[in-house]
Amino acid sequence: WMSERYYMGGPHHRIGQYLRYEKAAQQRTTNNKQLLPEVLRQLQEWNVEAVHVNSAAVGITGLLENEGKLPLIWHIRELPERQYLLHIDAGKRRYGAVLRKATRVIAISETVRKDIQRYAGNSVRADLIYNGVLTLDDYARLAAKSNERWQCTSPFTFLIAGLIHPSKGQAEAIRAFALVQKEMQDSELLIAGDGKADHLRALINELGLEDKVRMLGFVKDMTPLFQRSHALLMCSRNEAMGRVTVEAMGSGLPVIGHMSGGTLELVKDGETGLLYPGGAGELAQRMLALAKDPTRARTLGTHARKESAARFNVERYASEVLEVYRSVLSPPRGTQSSGGAEARRG
Repeated sequence: WMSERYYMGGPHHRIGQYLRYEKAAQQRTTNNKQLLPEVLRQLQEWNVEAVHVNSAAVGITGLLENEGKLPLIWHIRELPERQYLLHIDAGKRRYGAVLRKATRVIAISETVRKDIQRYAGNSVRADLIYNGVLTLDDYARLAAKSNERWQCTSPFTFLIAGLIHPSKGQAEAIRAFALVQKEMQDSELLIAGDGKADHLRALINELGLEDKVRMLGFVKDMTPLFQRSHALLMCSRNEAMGRVTVEAMGSGLPVIGHMSGGTLELVKDGETGLLYPGGAGELAQRMLALAKDPTRARTLGTHARKESAARFNVERYASEVLEVYRSVLSPPRGTQSSGGAEARRG
């Protein structure tokens, strides 16, 4: 029930585009309604006691709520309009109404929680549970290799990773890197991510950075890239939380992030990384600060690794989500639940 919409051309072209988008939205609504009976049948067959919806974009959520038979936990992991530039087919008021009807709502960051309240009002309770990105064992394995990158800082390697999208700021990273190159040629920029990248390649050529910027495309396992890099760039303006930020921190990388969105909640400026306001100029200043002082970059990376392991481990996350399940499934005081339900919960 959400989609990307792009308008171009004259008024008559835009009207035609609007009508096509609306027709597609109506078809999605029809599809969701047609799927509902099968979803309900499957829930009954599995003896489901609660439904956990794992994204704001799941369009069948409101239909499940209308059935009113099962508790529904809605886990919001994105800023639909601001982060992914999505259009909400049924409108903002409808989205807010569906959020208000959920039994419980989980937000993956304070930024997401505020976005939820922007649609649904401040009365909506949203539990703040940061994603658990890696297990404690994973963090320990990464820690064992985290210092290897600092044995060689030539060239000093910057990395930006994520879907190629205007909201992710890859173009800003390239422009900032061009400024860095004027003062420090012994550096490189790696860009990892899937998506349409012709405009980025054109910018790289325009700035004469063909030998210094590498477009890597989709990378299945980011660990080797993290281990060869010296700093991660997070240029997104509306990041809900930033899994790649946490993964990089867990690998011992300092993060240079934009001073906005969920990044503000992950990176402590001057402690686990650096934050920048504004655009390419301010980003370049932070990049140069680390490239010219690898010792400081290493210190920030060490603190980032410890911070990430303490705050964003899977064990902590699972425990907090389990508490939400228990609160939803536990009977009110003074009542008794059925023996069958208690047996299934163990």
